Amino acid sequence: MLFQLRCEACGCAARTLCAQCRDKLFAMPQPTCEGAVVAVAYEGIARRLILSLKYRNRRQVVPVLCALLAQRLIQHLPNVSTVCDVVTWAPTSKKRVRGRGHDQSELLARRLAKEIGVPCKRLLIKTSTNVQTGAPRLARLAGSVYSARNLRGGTHVIVVDDVVTTGTTMRCAANALREAGAQQVTCVAIASALRHGLRR
Repeated sequence: MLFQLRCEACGCAARTLCAQCRDKLFAMPQPTCEGAVVAVAYEGIARRLILSLKYRNRRQVVPVLCALLAQRLIQHLPNVSTVCDVVTWAPTSKKRVRGRGHDQSELLARRLAKEIGVPCKRLLIKTSTNVQTGAPRLARLAGSVYSARNLRGGTHVIVVDDVVTTGTTMRCAANALREAGAQQVTCVAIASALRHGLRR
């Protein structure tokens, strides 16, 4: 029996995402999110694709999600390939990486870097053991603790995450990068779970 490729969003016969679902994804409005560039709200097709990547290791959705994120980022920074020096990601815990077999933010960062023509490097190390996903709100607001590799002065870093919920992960990652010497940090994510801006 031949394995049939199916759309990750609606299940019809298609490779990764059917044309109709792709059109719906790219037509989703870009939410306003203070402190970060996000492609879409964390709902509908976008949510299904992100969950498919995180929990089913469906890496084929990465190019689709990153094509959309690159489009949104270029709208925000038209000369992104010349003004940005490096792309990195907010790493998840080692336990989560072992359980899932991947760090979804790393996969997204490496693909986004190719889309926009900027080098990608691992700059952040998560030094705390807390897990954001599924944690109570107060625990999520406490944030993760990161350390960063030293950077030369004037470096503009793009830091990537999959979903912005409270905004704490991005803030902690950006702070670590600035402390390591980054002059400017642009935070980007595929989706935002917030409806009214990025809570600090």
